[in-house]
Amino acid sequence: MTKTFQKKYLILWCLANLFFAFQFILRLSAGILREDIIQKFSVDAASFGTLAGYYYLGYSGAQIPLGIMLDRLSFRFVTSIAIATAGIGTLTFVTTDNWNLLLLGRFLIGVGSGVAFLSVAKITTTHFEEKYHSLLLGFSFTFGLIGAVFGATPMQLLFDKFGYNDTFNTLALTAFLLAGMMLLFGKMDTVRNTDTNNIFSSVIKLLLNPKILLIGISGGLMVGSLEGFADVWAIPFFSQIFAMSKNESRTITSFVYIGMCFGGPLLALAAGLIRSANFMIFLTGTFTIIVFLILFYLPPLSLTTSAILMFVLGIFCCYQVLVFTVVSSQVEASSAGLAIAVTNCINMSFGHFFHSVIGNALQNNWNGEVNEMGSAIYTIDNFIYALAIIPICCFIGQLGFGFLALKSKNTKPKL
Repeated sequence: MTKTFQKKYLILWCLANLFFAFQFILRLSAGILREDIIQKFSVDAASFGTLAGYYYLGYSGAQIPLGIMLDRLSFRFVTSIAIATAGIGTLTFVTTDNWNLLLLGRFLIGVGSGVAFLSVAKITTTHFEEKYHSLLLGFSFTFGLIGAVFGATPMQLLFDKFGYNDTFNTLALTAFLLAGMMLLFGKMDTVRNTDTNNIFSSVIKLLLNPKILLIGISGGLMVGSLEGFADVWAIPFFSQIFAMSKNESRTITSFVYIGMCFGGPLLALAAGLIRSANFMIFLTGTFTIIVFLILFYLPPLSLTTSAILMFVLGIFCCYQVLVFTVVSSQVEASSAGLAIAVTNCINMSFGHFFHSVIGNALQNNWNGEVNEMGSAIYTIDNFIYALAIIPICCFIGQLGFGFLALKSKNTKPKL
């Protein structure tokens, strides 16, 4: 590829990254508005956990179909329709007073958001030289996580200033504008794979591959620190257990995503030094468990200490970048993209699991105490009981990667 050819697709790459960052804002919006949603719809923590998890059901369920469609259909139509679907979900989320439609809106946001990273990866691997892939994907993760940082305190300030309806309407309009821009500029992409032979058998084969299943399930069990804690439950945890204000809780939580901006390259470097991505993932699980033990048994912590802990936790959350490396090493190069989509599908589906378990555990152990706003007040024992599922599952998940690390070490290369 020539340098000119690469520049031609830079606009398309930037647009895909804009949506990658934007979908983080949509993803975190439910956590920011947890109390508002609970009060508006008169639901408990268990129901809210179900609502939060519907994003991950939509996201994970869309991974494989979107991956196939991006390869075999018009890139601009697939991406623009997916982004518009997220916009429709956002509009449904703000306009409805019906709980079931609210669930549908959250689900559609997840479905549409499923195209975000897939489109970035597709453009990067199709239109740029291989030597730039790692660099561009690294920039994409950093840029996307800026959206996650913005999705905390800055978004709450917008909600406070302009209100629930106006802010969500603006988010929906932004999604429709991005869909329109992708439809317009996406026509530059004309590369597609028209070979549809055995695609479904390939998906089934990957889903039944013991190693892919082990990697996907183990990675999913470790995802609770990000999708379960940081995305939703960290804000009420810091607010009620550490006696922080809402703004302080949101700011502290945003340090997870700041840490993730640095975690990808740091963990990749560390994995290279120890020559084992599997063992590096195992270590991140160990350190994640230590962070949660500190949060559970050493409160109250200062704002500075809490911020440092969340920053470090964010670094460990980037183990998912290494998971993609492990998956790619287990399959042929021609199947790597589909294998990553299958693994990501399994990983993201655990988001719904964690939110449902945490929400139900909080509700079932709540003593009925409420604050002056009518919101439930949970004790540290309530939170430890509910959030303990995160380090427990993390421990189980890291054993899977520990097994893979040992197996890889004991496998002698053929001479």
